[in-house]
Amino acid sequence: MKITDLGRIFNQILDNTEDTIQSGSRNLILNEQYFHHQFSHYVAKHYEQQGRDVWRESILVPEHPTLVKYTWKEFGLGRPKTTQRLALNRGQAGRFDFVIRDTVPAFIEWKGPRMYDERDIAQDLTKLLMVKSRRSPKVFAAIITSSTRSDTNHQKELTARFYAALKFVRHILDIDTVQELKKHNLYAFIATVPDDGARKFIWGKV
Repeated sequence: MKITDLGRIFNQILDNTEDTIQSGSRNLILNEQYFHHQFSHYVAKHYEQQGRDVWRESILVPEHPTLVKYTWKEFGLGRPKTTQRLALNRGQAGRFDFVIRDTVPAFIEWKGPRMYDERDIAQDLTKLLMVKSRRSPKVFAAIITSSTRSDTNHQKELTARFYAALKFVRHILDIDTVQELKKHNLYAFIATVPDDGARKFIWGKV
């Protein structure tokens, strides 16, 4: 699946989320599963149009184990050297929210609907950026519905947490330059949905 196809799916899920909220049903968006179910549906629909069944062919795999092992208890944002030495390549396999096993696999991590934690983002980005295939899209997706107001400070905080987490992960994985980061094919689709409409504030290649 191409990143343009994934982008269309994230746009559709964001539109659906906005519709749900504007209909007065924000309280129905209880947890991340709200997004997972929609993502599964639209990925399956995409492949159905090609005459393929994602479940029979195991194209879409939720909770797919990582090849790399992690000791998350040693993963600390204030301890980059300790994290690098003790948290990576030991312990147990992590899990991606979804892997799309196509000719070029795609790896997806989701967050939402509440304000995300910087440490959680860093763990997700670590899993994504440790995927060896540089051709594969690695996607961090988040739709945040915890704020009802169009609050620019809310967006600034979400943005700051994402980039602080990314800076930490680049440090522990020795990704020194922006050019080197670009080669990893990392994307982020992050939006917030106050009452007056969705706001995309990080939407595309990182």
